[in-house]
Amino acid sequence: MGRVWRAPVGAFRYVMASAHKVDIGGLLAGNRQRLVVDDRVALAPFEGVTFPEPVSVHLEMQASGELLEISGSVDATIHGDCGRCLADISSDLHLDVDEQVEAGSNLQNGPFEDSNVLAGDRLDVADLATQLVCSAIPIGLLCKEDCRGICPRCGENRNTAKCECNGDNN
Repeated sequence: MGRVWRAPVGAFRYVMASAHKVDIGGLLAGNRQRLVVDDRVALAPFEGVTFPEPVSVHLEMQASGELLEISGSVDATIHGDCGRCLADISSDLHLDVDEQVEAGSNLQNGPFEDSNVLAGDRLDVADLATQLVCSAIPIGLLCKEDCRGICPRCGENRNTAKCECNGDNN
């Protein structure tokens, strides 16, 4: 039988609806000790990488003065092409979340501000998940570390066949 996850004592558990925005006003006002969020967020393709299924987001939040402390995890499946041989790649990505976001009343909410995942008393879980996942995707996905790529002369995948064109065999 699988493990059943239980919220920590004193936590308010928040299971997301479709808007992916969480009201953290009670947490910031000191009415709650901790807020737990479980959500599944669909992500748009990014730089040639697609996400075949929504990412799983588990966050635990608490207020600490003017900061919102966010911990938890984000799990995603990424799909793309190898940067050397163009083979299809599908990989699981697990991210531990440990963020501190300024949540004061004089907060600037512009798109380039440090706290751009907050709009007033609302945390945009989808935006936070998007930023975390997209910043963790490696530049130039590889099917394997020692991928030999394709021959620059004939286009043969050097991982699966020997090139016969006398091209660069390195």
